[in-house]
Amino acid sequence: MRLNKNSLLTVLALIFTISFLAQSKESKWTAGVSYALAKYTPEQSKIMGYQFVHQFPRLDVSRHLVNGFSLNAGVAAGQVIDPQLNKYLTLDATVRYDFNRSDYNAVPYLLLGVSSINALISSSTLNFGAGNTLWFSQQYGVNFQAMLRYSSDKTYLQKSHKYFSVGIVYSFVPRNLVRRVWGR
Repeated sequence: MRLNKNSLLTVLALIFTISFLAQSKESKWTAGVSYALAKYTPEQSKIMGYQFVHQFPRLDVSRHLVNGFSLNAGVAAGQVIDPQLNKYLTLDATVRYDFNRSDYNAVPYLLLGVSSINALISSSTLNFGAGNTLWFSQQYGVNFQAMLRYSSDKTYLQKSHKYFSVGIVYSFVPRNLVRRVWGR
């Protein structure tokens, strides 16, 4: 896999930004880096020219609001893994509900949001999904997420599709996690 200069600079900027922002004691923010995959049906792939769009890095920033709700923003491009997909960029905004479990080691959530997908043509999608963050320390966790991106766009280039991601999440302030039953 070849990394171009802009992608490398993006990853380095994220790493330095995380280190800088981690000093704030009042922060309710998290950030993540993940691998994402957009999956189209075999029928759609005949029209579009591809069934899978691999994206790395996918960068996410989230802020906990109140009563189990949080806002999340994400951006991902396909060009690092496949240079032919350099026109595929996705910008996402979601509201997540975590059942008031944000202090637990496992934090399942439901999400509702929108995406702007800039490919050969630009289109928008309405997103429904679920995910789970497994915190393995007070500041680091693994996030798994699955979405259905619904597109009402009648063009042949952007169809409804599934979108999956898995990655590392960093909490800017150490979390007070509920101890496991076997750890008491």
